[in-house]
Amino acid sequence: MAVDVIMPAMGATQETGRLVRWLKQEGASVVEGEALMEVETDKSVVEVEAPASGVLARVAASPGDDVPVGRTIALILRPDEAPSPSGRKPASPAARRLAVEKGVDLARVTGAGPEGAVLARDVLSAASGASTAVPSDPAVGSVPFHRMRRVIGERMARSKQTAPHFYLDMDVDMTAVEVRRSALQQQGVRPSPSINDFVLGAVSRALSESPAMNAVWTDRGVERFAEVDLGVAVALEDGLVAPVIRNADRLGLHELARRSRELASRARSGKLAPADCEGGAFTVSNLGMFGVDSFAAIINPPQSGILAVGRVAPRVVPRGEDIAVRPMMTMTLSADHRVVDGAIGARFLQRVKQHLEEP
Repeated sequence: MAVDVIMPAMGATQETGRLVRWLKQEGASVVEGEALMEVETDKSVVEVEAPASGVLARVAASPGDDVPVGRTIALILRPDEAPSPSGRKPASPAARRLAVEKGVDLARVTGAGPEGAVLARDVLSAASGASTAVPSDPAVGSVPFHRMRRVIGERMARSKQTAPHFYLDMDVDMTAVEVRRSALQQQGVRPSPSINDFVLGAVSRALSESPAMNAVWTDRGVERFAEVDLGVAVALEDGLVAPVIRNADRLGLHELARRSRELASRARSGKLAPADCEGGAFTVSNLGMFGVDSFAAIINPPQSGILAVGRVAPRVVPRGEDIAVRPMMTMTLSADHRVVDGAIGARFLQRVKQHLEEP
């Protein structure tokens, strides 16, 4: 009996999913549990497994299609149900429909898809007599919204419109962090903790000491969390994600470094699960590696705040009656005034500063 391949729901509020690509071609044998397709959600690209073993048939969605959750987009047939190979040129369903409408012979079209599959744009180019080559300057012309970019834009606009942001800056002397980091590197500790790992440790400890900051805004009021689940902003080509380190305040520096690298690697390779980005009351965003001195970040709703971290750079600072050159870093807290006020935010920043200057 044929088994439906449906567009899955990767989150409670997800209404549609965008098909990124099929990992198996129509007519190919598939095994239950193996990766069948890649689907883009609001936060990441995830692999979807085959629900049964058999032959992939009747593919009804093409890469780039936004499909409602629950809609059937293909069938998996038993081997005795599967049609015999027809020798047809591989082409997406949309390309086949367009070929019929435009009177284009698919056999004469050079496909730009996986394994030479003909895509809809290939048929349109063939019908107009134009080349299917990609324009030499990708910066020229309109760039369609990537789903992730569109959702990020909508969420950030809503955050700025609904959450009354306030901002606090504080400078930190990173001498103690640099000394400890250098010592760990000389000891051959792997993974070697980065500046951001020290920041994550300090923030997670400060959150455990500041219950008011470890909270989110809800329609019912402010909800405080017992666990410290800390978001880490990761920049991707098409947007920004913030996977969450669970129980971050209970982790040592080495484990924090390992977890943060693992999540960043999975984010950049499109392997994050939706649950990896759910929960948490606070996020850390670091642009210091790009030479940024300071910046103000937008809160990821419904979280209470986000800490924006700049680079560590030598500065001349007062030391009693003298001056000295110290490695300094600027932190900028963006906080939701519905959840906390300025005094709470300032005390939280002081705790982060203390944990960094006296690690």
